Amino acid sequence: MEKAGGKLVAAYYTMGKYDGVLILEAPTDEVVMKIMLATASLGNIRTKTLKAFPHAEGAKLMENL
Repeated sequence: MEKAGGKLVAAYYTMGKYDGVLILEAPTDEVVMKIMLATASLGNIRTKTLKAFPHAEGAKLMENL
């Protein structure tokens, strides 16, 4: 992940549809895509991505609506 330019923030084991959640930070969506493609190439791994914004950045976006 770090080779691609991302940073692992947290990792959790979960119960339900998915066995775990990784929270990562990356400078661009392209870096996230590199990480996801590298992960998928390992084989039988289901992934789902969710883009999130820090609270302050989200609030700033909403102010401009």
